[in-house]
Amino acid sequence: MNSRKRLAVIAIATSALFVSVTPAFAGSINGSGATFALPLIDACKADFAKDKGHTVNYPGGGSGKGRTDFTAGLVDFAGSDAPFSSGEPAGIVYAPVYAAPIAVMYNLPTVKEPIYLSPATIAKIFSGYITNWDAPEIAADNERTVKTPVYETRKITTTNKGKKVTKTVPVLDKNGKAKVKSYNTKTINIDLPKQQITVWYRTDSSGTTENFTRFLKGANASNPDTRIWPKAQASVFSNATPNNISTFFNFQGASGSAAVSAGVKGKVGSVTYSEVSFAFDNKLPVAYVQNANGEFVAPDAAGTSIFLGGGTINANGTVSVDFAKKIPGAYPIGTTSYGLGYSSGKDAAKQAIVRDWYTYLLEQCPTKYPEKGFAQITGPLATKAKEQIAKIK
Repeated sequence: MNSRKRLAVIAIATSALFVSVTPAFAGSINGSGATFALPLIDACKADFAKDKGHTVNYPGGGSGKGRTDFTAGLVDFAGSDAPFSSGEPAGIVYAPVYAAPIAVMYNLPTVKEPIYLSPATIAKIFSGYITNWDAPEIAADNERTVKTPVYETRKITTTNKGKKVTKTVPVLDKNGKAKVKSYNTKTINIDLPKQQITVWYRTDSSGTTENFTRFLKGANASNPDTRIWPKAQASVFSNATPNNISTFFNFQGASGSAAVSAGVKGKVGSVTYSEVSFAFDNKLPVAYVQNANGEFVAPDAAGTSIFLGGGTINANGTVSVDFAKKIPGAYPIGTTSYGLGYSSGKDAAKQAIVRDWYTYLLEQCPTKYPEKGFAQITGPLATKAKEQIAKIK
């Protein structure tokens, strides 16, 4: 074979190989919305690009911005930690593809072990009734006998940046809930410092805020102290608090989960609420939170799956939870976050990428990156999520 023919054969073979490994259509989709989901999206979108050939652009901006951009048709998809409370666009699809705990994270360098907080104490801190860490209510939570769950786990091996990595994940039952293996019971006596509390809160329209204030309202609904958290949830934090926090010297606002978490890291005595991965990223400790069953539970994927498993899956794909329900092993500030989609009237190629992206988030990303704190959605909720994703046209 002469050299010209050999070159032609090589060119044809190379072309065939290129076609075999390159997706038939490689495109990009743009989204906006919940910063709650950013840690998982940022970790997993490169894997999606590598496996599927598509690019995902998602700067965050908050659930409120995501819903607004989605309604205006400015994005191909959006993330929201809460459904629309009003003005829901026709043909919207809610796909429950994320689930994670909202953590109460704090900056107390002299306290060398995790602290324990009841819902009533958390509500008093975030409403301004408690202004110092040595307050009697916090002391009472941390001078007692506490019961904490221990979950069944298993080892998995995943590939991360070309390297095989072994990680530990919860064992889930057929309903998608983690299994409690045992309980630890111990007596604690944690000394809290005489330190002023600085409360960092979200100033933007936030689904994380809406879920956190829903927890405070729901968990304290039967509390005889009606001052604690009398208002309903709201996506803007100051609209849900019982006091006018603009007049409180120890409240500091910022936009987005990353900003409030960084604020806590930068000031001793601070506290905030955010998706647990932001605590990990900033090396901040997180509180054990008391559930309705009287147990104190760390913010992790296992406790979140149990809590959400005790909720109700609605026909539209959203999940309703009951903060007064006694669910053993549940972390009581677990939340489902939604990918928003259009049921019709949009570019078919873009919508196909959105369906692929949501499926990838649902089925692969939490297992690839369990250290981000997101729960793997399985069981009936996963079945519902797949049904919802299929409606995106």
